[in-house]
Amino acid sequence: MKTYQAVRAEIAKLEKQAEELRRQELKTIIAQVRQVIADYGLSAADVGLAGGRTRAVARKAPARASRSSGVAKYRDPKSGQTWTGHGRPPAWIAGAKDRDAFLIDAPAAQPASKKVRVAKAAKPARPAKTPKVAAKKRAAKPATRGRKGRAAKTPAVEIESGVAVQ
Repeated sequence: MKTYQAVRAEIAKLEKQAEELRRQELKTIIAQVRQVIADYGLSAADVGLAGGRTRAVARKAPARASRSSGVAKYRDPKSGQTWTGHGRPPAWIAGAKDRDAFLIDAPAAQPASKKVRVAKAAKPARPAKTPKVAAKKRAAKPATRGRKGRAAKTPAVEIESGVAVQ
């Protein structure tokens, strides 16, 4: 029966033999590859060894841009943890009624009476549709759909189904 040390020595001997065989085979393989490259007039870029783009690489889909986690909007004054304001709120801000006290770029906490609200700019009003345009749109739509997107029953279908309603 072989010992562990004997098996390890045998493995080391076989690894040396494998490396020697590999070196001998590489010489002939490299010679064959050089001959094929010379016969077909290939360049390193054609084989994919140079930094240039090849046809196979050109077909590859471009890498997607990684998503950033966003800019922190709120900070916990005790622990210094931050939150972007998106997703589930952390425990330190979840119960807060007024999150403005946790804003990062906010000035020192102001009394509620001195806070100033900034009005949003009014959106321009959409022009109203004229009755003629609305009538044309209704007339252009086919009356094949009934309530909730179901196909409306035509008289022919009603008769075939035995439910003729007049």
